[in-house]
Amino acid sequence: MQYPGADHALKADLKTLSRMSGLLQKLSPGTDVKAMMDELIDRTEAELDYLGEADNQRAFAKAFDGDSDFVIPKVIASAPKVVVSEWLDGTPLSKIITSGDQATRNEAAARMATFEVSSPFRVGLLHGDPHPGNFFITDDGRFGVLDFGAVGHYPNGLPPETGPILRLARDKKYDELTEEMIKAGFILRSRADRVSPDDIEAYLKPYVDPLYSESFHFTRKWLQRAAGKATDVRGEVYKTSRNLNVPKQYVMVFRVLAGCVGIASQLDAEAPYRAIMEKWVPGLAD
Repeated sequence: MQYPGADHALKADLKTLSRMSGLLQKLSPGTDVKAMMDELIDRTEAELDYLGEADNQRAFAKAFDGDSDFVIPKVIASAPKVVVSEWLDGTPLSKIITSGDQATRNEAAARMATFEVSSPFRVGLLHGDPHPGNFFITDDGRFGVLDFGAVGHYPNGLPPETGPILRLARDKKYDELTEEMIKAGFILRSRADRVSPDDIEAYLKPYVDPLYSESFHFTRKWLQRAAGKATDVRGEVYKTSRNLNVPKQYVMVFRVLAGCVGIASQLDAEAPYRAIMEKWVPGLAD
């Protein structure tokens, strides 16, 4: 059941937060806070648009129709406050996290990453809510996906700087990486002298670590070490983040990549993450 009042309250809360962008800007002077807040509000309002969600789901279902690895429920009917989809049986990813065998968990992590990073090229859309409740494994072994309210629109694939930035970070070519991040808007040129190579390496660690080897073992312990530094307000990574920006067109990309890494760590999975990323992210394998 949907409660319209809750929708309006959520929108109001986000717009109230947006009015505080001046204060937030002072806390993170290197970030374009207003653009980030505008993107979050736009994506949240889109998620509450059920006719739009149905259109997104239809686009995904069409693109993946007949795929041997993935399945998207077809939309039967839609209205402003409801989407009715075909029923598909399967095992929720949350159950696989708690009781799946190692092979199933490994395969689930690989399929999830493949689905997410390939979708901009196959559909022109990025599924923006990687959450265990939105994924399942069907009885015939296909990877099922639900909830298409929050999507990123990338008709030409992921932003072109994504691959080069990850490649240069992986290869530790920091002079080139800094310039690429300035060009893409991740670092304001006026604050570039405040960001060292060590700062960038630590900040990008959760995204780059899995690219160093052909197969990477995602664990909760690794994730806590990598992401924990970013939330330590006394640590260097947090201080670095005050001089870095996430451009509007990358907000959804980073949300999805972080979500995939987080779920793979919950799965305690080992997956060929580098090969998946190199196949679908142009400029990464160069």
